[in-house]
Amino acid sequence: MAVRSMTGYGTASRDVGQRRLTIDLRSVNGRFLETQLRLPRVLQTFESVVRESLNGRVGRGSLTLTATIEETGGATESAGSRLAIAAQELRREARDAGFPPESVTLSDVLRWAGMRRTDAEPESRADDLKEPLLACLDLALADFDAFRLREGESLCSDLRTRLDRIEERAASIPGIARSHLEKVRTNLEARIAEYLAGHEVDGARVAQEIGHMSEKLDVQEEMTRLATHIAAFRKTLDEGGAVGKRIGFLLQEMLRETNTTGSKCQEASITAIVISMKEDLEAIRLQSLNLE
Repeated sequence: MAVRSMTGYGTASRDVGQRRLTIDLRSVNGRFLETQLRLPRVLQTFESVVRESLNGRVGRGSLTLTATIEETGGATESAGSRLAIAAQELRREARDAGFPPESVTLSDVLRWAGMRRTDAEPESRADDLKEPLLACLDLALADFDAFRLREGESLCSDLRTRLDRIEERAASIPGIARSHLEKVRTNLEARIAEYLAGHEVDGARVAQEIGHMSEKLDVQEEMTRLATHIAAFRKTLDEGGAVGKRIGFLLQEMLRETNTTGSKCQEASITAIVISMKEDLEAIRLQSLNLE
């Protein structure tokens, strides 16, 4: 399965008689699916059908659907004719009622034209829009899904590049840590010998304490777990689907191992490596927030 971004855009249009129906879909990242519909009044009766179609195609994110209906050129001319007829009728009625014709305002004309248009339209007009609406929605969703797939592919490519970089840097840490540990052990043994010069000491006990210190500074276990998490991360991306939440969990574990490594082995070069790894992990975290 492919990985999809929660950030997406899609649009489609369909002619319905003398009208053009347009649907725009926009989404940004979100923890759950939040859908906002902006439908003209004539389409609001189909809100539940539209939501059902969206819920089956989008998993997570904040999604906004905007539908508009625009009249084509022929319909615009008819609208102008209706306004002219309405203005003439209102002036005539005003004159018959004893009012000056110029007292008719533009608002009066628009209301009168709207009343005449409503009376002239068939009651089944909204029902005739259901099939074109769903067909247009399918086209918009296809465009929307293609956009999210492209974004998801781009994000995954960037994530894999950063994982490779983290893995390469992490691989260099154990060797540096062992070298650093040997230096610390040698210095500690010399200091103990200097401090206890002329005194009888238990060599086994000193060796035991040095061993405990070595264990505290050893980061091989953390690096092994980090490598396991990186492998799980790659497998998650390869499997695809809704990967966002699992990636979030893996990132927490990877950051924990990285922080532990930095706190246990405070050698300058390792500290620099840990900082660069944390920078990439933070970038991955921000990028992964857009994955479904």
